[in-house]
Amino acid sequence: MTKHKTGGGLARSRRHWQTHIKAQEKSGLSRAEYCRRHDLSYHTLTYWQRKLSGPSRQHTQLIPVPMERTTQHYQPGQSSGIKILLNNRIAIEVGEEFSPRTLSRILSVLENR
Repeated sequence: MTKHKTGGGLARSRRHWQTHIKAQEKSGLSRAEYCRRHDLSYHTLTYWQRKLSGPSRQHTQLIPVPMERTTQHYQPGQSSGIKILLNNRIAIEVGEEFSPRTLSRILSVLENR
């Protein structure tokens, strides 16, 4: 079975796989059968299908973030120094006394999602 080569860049690969994904969905064939008939890699088609499906079809995954223990605790009504809102779904409030190292690790995890 041949694999698709990305010689023309990401945009060309994206269009190529979008076309196959739409055709497979319309065909009524399973992914495996569609790939056999079109000499495509099943795993590559599955990868692109997940990649192009957008956030509405993705499952939420919780990622543990190790945190440092501090002696200060947030009290309700206490003003926070910073509030970060991501995609109108995730809010992070950072008090005036916070660990820059922990915030950096949280942001790193969120960037790599």
